Amino acid sequence: MAVLRYEDLVEEVERETADKGLPFLAKDGKTVILRPIMLLGKEELKVVQALLKVIGDDTADTFARIDAMENMLIAAADKKDSLKKSLADLPPQIRTKVFNAWMEAGKGPEASA
Repeated sequence: MAVLRYEDLVEEVERETADKGLPFLAKDGKTVILRPIMLLGKEELKVVQALLKVIGDDTADTFARIDAMENMLIAAADKKDSLKKSLADLPPQIRTKVFNAWMEAGKGPEASA
């Protein structure tokens, strides 16, 4: 019978994060990994779920939606402070571009028909 080991599971998460995460070179020179939603911890996932509702709400204020995108990116970042400081200097259009690149990276390969 095969034994499922915690250490092996942690290694698998790290591999998945490296393969599917989006690297972002922050203004402080650190490489921040924006982890896919399905690889986030429980608390980070709760934050993302709440923010997805704001982003998906067509009646929400544009700035509220942009703030939600930024906070989702910060929740997904392995180096939250580095990302937060970098995003603060970027205009909303560019922050949205980072968000879209992260969402696209997290999709993984498309299933073929």
